[in-house]
Amino acid sequence: MDPYNTGNPIGLGPRGHTYRKKRRIRGPLLTILALLLLSSGGWVAFQRIAAAKADTTYSVTSLAESPVVNMEKNRIERWNGVTKKVAYLTFEDGPTALTPAILDQLKKEQVHATFFLVGTEIDLYPDSVKRIVEEGHYPGLHSMTHSRETLYDSKKADTYIKEMHQVQKRIKQLTDKQPLLSRPPFGSSPYLTKSMAKDIAKANLRVWDWSIDSMDWYYKDSAKEVAKTVISRATEPFEIILLHEQPQAVRAIPAIVAGLKKKGYQFAVYDEDLHTPFNFAKHPEL
Repeated sequence: MDPYNTGNPIGLGPRGHTYRKKRRIRGPLLTILALLLLSSGGWVAFQRIAAAKADTTYSVTSLAESPVVNMEKNRIERWNGVTKKVAYLTFEDGPTALTPAILDQLKKEQVHATFFLVGTEIDLYPDSVKRIVEEGHYPGLHSMTHSRETLYDSKKADTYIKEMHQVQKRIKQLTDKQPLLSRPPFGSSPYLTKSMAKDIAKANLRVWDWSIDSMDWYYKDSAKEVAKTVISRATEPFEIILLHEQPQAVRAIPAIVAGLKKKGYQFAVYDEDLHTPFNFAKHPEL
């Protein structure tokens, strides 16, 4: 190859001034071309991303279709690996002359309770009903007559509903509260039939029995045995404790509270917004 074609094996002519001039032009052109390619590549990438997003299918197309989480029953059952244990103290057959003493003990222990009240007793102790509500306890319904025959022999819910509504009305007049929770005298089983349960639910009433019988009706002279019975029988995370407005039950309150706290229980008052069905007859609607 001649000196003019050094580095040019194809022999396209001498490498002179004209070639060097083309190099100066070609450099900027290559730069512009590279930028164009990069920009076009970015645009292609953008188009592909946009297309992928456009192809994505969303199941929710409006706020109306957004899933709603029901928090009503969303309570913490475990915390740091420890099961939450809750105990509900419930007192039946009041108000009585002992109600103020029960309230004094609960206040001292800083614990709230649920009271299932009898209509005829409300008429005798209206101030105690007011105090129950004022101090943060729940006033439940426990009939007017407390009679097994009157409430259940007909196998219909009419009398049960009527009496519970009569108690409800009395509480409403005294406290402006209209409670929904009732406790059937002698328990729901075997008295509340399936058809009765449906009618009671339609009447907007709920039912709670108990999981622990304190046996205060049996240990009439021993608060120690009443407390011992409650504490020993408390084994489940959710316990409803049956107590009556009796002297032995009043005296047992401090020991019951201390013993259950030692076993890891917290105390709660019934809350209509967090109702959990609990009845011997196992009617879920109640």
